[in-house]
Amino acid sequence: MLALVILLAGEPSEASGVADEPPQPEGSVRSEPVERPEPPVLPEPPVLPEPPERPPEGPEAIRWSAPSSCGSASELRRGIERRLGRVIGPSEVQVDARVEASGSGYRLKLRTTTEGAVDERSFEADDCRALADATALVVALAVDPVAVAEVMEPWSAAEPEVAESRVVTPAPAPKRRRAAVEPEPEPSDSRRPAGLLRAAMGVGLGALPGVTAVPSLAGGLHWRRARLELEGAYWIPRGSAVIDGASTRVQLGTATVRGCGQLGRDRIEAPLCGGLQVGGMRGDGRGALNARTAQGLWLALEAGVGLSWWFRPRWALAGGFTAVVPLVRPAFELDDDPPTRLFEPSPVGGRLWLGIELRLGSPSASR
Repeated sequence: MLALVILLAGEPSEASGVADEPPQPEGSVRSEPVERPEPPVLPEPPVLPEPPERPPEGPEAIRWSAPSSCGSASELRRGIERRLGRVIGPSEVQVDARVEASGSGYRLKLRTTTEGAVDERSFEADDCRALADATALVVALAVDPVAVAEVMEPWSAAEPEVAESRVVTPAPAPKRRRAAVEPEPEPSDSRRPAGLLRAAMGVGLGALPGVTAVPSLAGGLHWRRARLELEGAYWIPRGSAVIDGASTRVQLGTATVRGCGQLGRDRIEAPLCGGLQVGGMRGDGRGALNARTAQGLWLALEAGVGLSWWFRPRWALAGGFTAVVPLVRPAFELDDDPPTRLFEPSPVGGRLWLGIELRLGSPSASR
C-alpha cells in the first residue's frame, strides 16, 4: 500500500531525496527522462486602464450618430475616458460625430468644441470600429493631450519588441480654431481654364437676303461654370430681289467676342452667352449701268443659348441659337434720283448652328 501511494503522488523520498522508481526487469535498459523545454510565455496585450466611476451625468455632451456596427455613444465615451485616465467633466467638451456609409467603407464627420475652440475634420476607413477608436483618440487629445501621453506611456513601454508587431503612436494634438471655421478651399485645378476649339455650320436669316449658310470657327477658354470665346463667321453671299432690272449680291463676315455663364450636370452643359459682333458687309451691284461694289461697317449685339454633350472627355457635340440686333447696318441703293434701295438688313436676325467642340489641356481642369 505504501508503494502505491508513493507512485501516485510522485513525491520524492525524504530519506534519499530521489523519487522512487518501479523495479526494472533484469537485463532491461534504463531510459533517462528527457527534459522538455517550457513553452515561451507570451506577453499579455496592453490594456488601457478603466477610468474611475463617473459622477451623475449632466446634459449630454457626446452626440454619436452611426450604424449599430460602430458601437454606441456610451462606448465612445468610455473609450475617451480610458485614454484620459479619468471621467469627462460635464462641460469640458462637446462632440458631434456622424458616421455614414461611403462606397465600400465608412466616412466620419467630427466636430469638437473645447473651451470655445472648434475643430472640424473627417476620416474614412473600411472598418467602422476603427473610426470609433480614432474619434476617441482625437477627442481625448483635444481635451488634455498631456493626460493622454501619461496614460499611453506605460502602454507603449510594455509592448514587446517583436519584428512583426505594429507600433501605434498617438497622433499629434490637433490645432484649435476659433468658432469661425474657414471653409476648405477648392482644388486649384477647378479654377484653371482649359482651351476650347469649335467648328460649326449653321443657317442665318435677317442679315442677308433670304436664308443662307453660315460656317464658323471659334476658340477660347473653358471653365466649369463659364466660357470666353472669340468666333469668326462668314455668311455665304445671297442675291437680292431685282428692282428696275438691278440687284445686289450681299455677303457678311463677322468677328464676335462673347462671354458665357453655363449650367450643367455630368456631361451636359448649357451656355448662356452674350457678345459683340464687328464685321464688314459687301454688296456687288448687278444689272445697272456703272454697277460697282459697295462696302459698309457691321456692328451688332448678340445673345444666345447653346447645348454641349461631352460624349468623350475631350469631345462634345454642340448646338445652339443666336439672336442678332444690328447697331450699325449698311444699306445698298441704286444711285438714282431719288435713290432706289435694293437691300437693307433686318432690325433683328438670327443663326441656328450645329458643330463639334474640342477641349484642350487637362479635361478634369474644367470639370
